[in-house]
Amino acid sequence: MHNAPAMLEPPASPVPRDDDTIRAALAAALDRAHAHVRYADALYERVFKVEVNLLESGEVLLKPGSLQGALQLRLVDAEGRQLSAKSGTVDPSGIVSVVDRALAMLALEPPDPTFGLAAVPNRERERYGVAADPDPRDIDAAPLMSALVDGVRAIAAEASREGTIVLPEVWAWWQVEEKWIADTEGLRKTQTMPVVFLQATFRGRRGERASRTRVRFGFPGNIGSLLGSDGALAPHIAEELRDECRAAVGLLSARALRPEELSSITHYVLHKSALVFIHEGLGHPIEADIAKSGGSAIVKPDGSPAVDPLGSAVVRIVDGPGINPLGDDLWTGGFGTEYIDDEGVEVKPTVLVDGGRIVGMMHNRETAHTYGKKPTGNGFSELGDRRIVRMRNTVLVPEPGPCWVDDLGALVRNIPLGVVLYGSVGGAVGREGMASSTQYGYLVRDGRLTDEMIMPGNFAARTADCLRAVEGYAGAVDAHGVGFCGKSGQTRRVSEGGPTYVKMAVSPAVRLSFEEV
Repeated sequence: MHNAPAMLEPPASPVPRDDDTIRAALAAALDRAHAHVRYADALYERVFKVEVNLLESGEVLLKPGSLQGALQLRLVDAEGRQLSAKSGTVDPSGIVSVVDRALAMLALEPPDPTFGLAAVPNRERERYGVAADPDPRDIDAAPLMSALVDGVRAIAAEASREGTIVLPEVWAWWQVEEKWIADTEGLRKTQTMPVVFLQATFRGRRGERASRTRVRFGFPGNIGSLLGSDGALAPHIAEELRDECRAAVGLLSARALRPEELSSITHYVLHKSALVFIHEGLGHPIEADIAKSGGSAIVKPDGSPAVDPLGSAVVRIVDGPGINPLGDDLWTGGFGTEYIDDEGVEVKPTVLVDGGRIVGMMHNRETAHTYGKKPTGNGFSELGDRRIVRMRNTVLVPEPGPCWVDDLGALVRNIPLGVVLYGSVGGAVGREGMASSTQYGYLVRDGRLTDEMIMPGNFAARTADCLRAVEGYAGAVDAHGVGFCGKSGQTRRVSEGGPTYVKMAVSPAVRLSFEEV
C-alpha cells in the first residue's frame, strides 16, 4: 500500500521538428532586442492535435489534425520596464517586426525598479521530453481514435438491459506539444511531450429516471496509455469505464440522503476521483502571484501563512511531478506532468503543506525574485500568452504511519454513519473556498460499507480550515484527477490526487448537501 511506483529517470529527450529553423528565428528576435534592452527571452509553443467526439445522438465527429503555434517575447529594460508581446509567427523577417513593435510599446510602460526575474537553474541542459511513438503527425490516426469510441460504445451496450438504456458520449484527443525557450544570456531549451486524453460520459435512462456519470483519463505519453497492442481499450481503462457505466445504471435506483441521516453523519470519505478541492480550494491560494495580489485566504501578501495550522498533522500537499513516500520523483503519472516549465525551469516537487502547516509556495521567475526564492517550475502560458504561476499535479502525499491504512474497510471501521463520495462534475471556487458536485456515493453504517447508493450531492469546503478535518487515508497515492484549469484567461492541463480514499470528519468547514436530480 505504501509502495508507490519506483522512481524512473526521464527517458532520452528527442529533438523537436524544425528545430534549426525555429532556433534561428528566436535568435534573430533576441539579437534585435538585445541592442535595446537589458534582458529578453522568447517562448515558442506548438501543438499538433487529433480529436474525436461521440455525441449523445450517436454521431461521430473526427478532426484529423490541427496545428497551432504562438510566440511570446518578454522584454525588460534597465529601468525595470517590462512587456510581454504575442505573435503567431516565427518567420525570421516577420519576427524582427514583432520585436520592433514591442520595443515601441515598452517605451510607454512605467519604470519599475523592483521588477526582476530569478535565475534559471541548470541552464546547460537543453533537451527534455518524450518521443511520440507512433507520431500522429506521420500516420492516419483515425483508426486509433475510432477504436476509443468503439470501446466506449461496447461498454455502454453491455450495460443496456431490458428497460434500461445507457447512451455514451466521448471526447478524446491525442496531441504532440513542443516548445522552445531562449534568452539573451544564452539559454536554449526545448521540450517535446505527447499527451493523450479520454473523457467518457454515460447517460442512463429508465422510464422517467435519468442519470449521468463521467470519467476522465489523461496521460503525458503515447496512445498506448489508452489502447493495447491489439487495438482494444487497455484493460485498466476498460475496467474503470465499466465501473462508471455500472454506476450510471445504479443511479437510476439511488436515493438522496434523508435530513435525519445527513444530520447524523460523522465522516465523509472522499474517493480520489472527488479530490478536486485540493486543486481548487487549496492549490490556487498557494500560488505566489495570487498571494502577492492579496487574493489568498491562507497566505499573506508577504508570503507568510495567514492560517496556522492549515490542516491536521497528517496533511502533506506536494505540487510537481509527484513524489512517493520516500521523496522520490515520479515521472510516470499526472496529466499536468512537464519536465520544464515555459521559462525553462526544471520541474521539481514543491512541498506546499507539511504536517498541516504551509511551508512553501508555487513560483515563476518573477514571483521567485519578489520573495527571494528559487523558481519552482510553475511558470506556464497558453500559446503565447504571458507566463503566470500555474499548478501541475497537486497531490496529497501523507507520511507513512498509523493514519494510512491498506484498504477502505479498515478506514471506515470506526465510522458510525458516513458516506463515501465519488467523482466531481463542475463546481465554483472563490477566495474563501469552493464547492463541487459529486457524482454518487455509498452509505457507511456501523463501520461497514453498504450497497446503499446515494444520488449526486454538493460538497463545499472552506479553504482556511477544511484540512483540519482530515483524519486518515487508504490506498496508494496517484495523481488521478484530470482537469483543465482556467486562470487569467488561460487554460492548462492539470491533475490533483492523493491516496485512493481520504477520511474527513464532519465540521463546519466541510458541508455536504443533496438534492433530487
